[in-house]
Amino acid sequence: WYQRRVRDYSFSHTMSLLEEEDPNDEGKVYDWEKKYVGSWVNVLEDEKGAIKSAGRNASRRQRRDNEMGTVKRGMRRHVFLVVDMSRAMDDNDLRPNRLQVSLKIISNFIKEFYDQNPISQLGLIITRKGVAEKLTELSGNPKRHIQELQKHAHTAGEASLQNALEVAKSTLRHVPKYGSREVLIVLSALTVCDPGDIFATIKELKKENIRCSVVGLSAEMFVCRKLVQETSGQYSIVKNEDHFQEMMHLHIPPPPLPPTRMDASLILMGFPQQFTDRETSLCVCHRKLQYGGYLCPQCKCKYCELPTDCKICGLTLVLSPHLARSYHHLFPVPSFDEKNISSNREELCFACLNKIQERMYNCPKCQKHFCLECDIFIHESLHNCPGCE
Repeated sequence: WYQRRVRDYSFSHTMSLLEEEDPNDEGKVYDWEKKYVGSWVNVLEDEKGAIKSAGRNASRRQRRDNEMGTVKRGMRRHVFLVVDMSRAMDDNDLRPNRLQVSLKIISNFIKEFYDQNPISQLGLIITRKGVAEKLTELSGNPKRHIQELQKHAHTAGEASLQNALEVAKSTLRHVPKYGSREVLIVLSALTVCDPGDIFATIKELKKENIRCSVVGLSAEMFVCRKLVQETSGQYSIVKNEDHFQEMMHLHIPPPPLPPTRMDASLILMGFPQQFTDRETSLCVCHRKLQYGGYLCPQCKCKYCELPTDCKICGLTLVLSPHLARSYHHLFPVPSFDEKNISSNREELCFACLNKIQERMYNCPKCQKHFCLECDIFIHESLHNCPGCE
């Protein structure tokens, strides 16, 4: 009788709390509903009647303007991308599941990374069944990274954060000091299976100046927050697929250098010329028979892809376009001034020649008008103002 009365009271008390209306809760919604509240406000139509949304582009521009400033960045980056292949990747909160969405976004990230950082190097590490496996070494071949990632795209067991960090540290500790050492982790699991003290590993990473960042597909974890705080990295939690892609693209530009590494250093580089022979010969990078390739100007070793470091003499081999494209992070295009369009004026975008809707963006140097889409394309892909050229 007593248990029944307590149960009835708890139920009636809960219902009374739900029926009470708080005047301060008007207009409040759940977090998972915020994506769709007022989404029709950002919908625009072009001259042909096609519907387009400006909300996502506007948020990207605002985030980029907040990050722009007078900072010193490194041109040569050495990054290990750690991908979680545990059973947590089978969750379907991202459609069709986390694994398929991650493969698509990571493939786009690898292509964009080499396009924006042509003289940098990237490597892949996966973790599952409590161990970590290095799929590819640090290199400048995006096709090989994507092929190996697709080939090993199956989930099993638990993730091991410490083993993945140890594998990355064993290679990055031998990287020259003039190049940045970075680890980017895509983590889906809420639990990790580590063989030892991961906090000791974090101290070693900090000692080796290895910057670690985490993109989480689940809730925030204390060990990940501790990792990024000690190594001066970034920690972000994914909300949806679009937000996942934006968080990954934040790691494409080179991070600012810490105050302890503000000194500049000269790097000896070689610029080999491409050639083609009538007979095949072995290349040093893949040990395969190739008709053509590039010869190191110092030791005359043959390589089939650039940029790379010569395995014989250690000379950095690049092409002149690679070096020229790496300078846009050091001298970025200044942020455009946002202005409203008067109702009685019709402005055309200087780049795409389409009618500008609501707001236009002016270059502070040439005073040309651009639309929002062209403003984002100029600052994120082109890195040159068409009006100033």
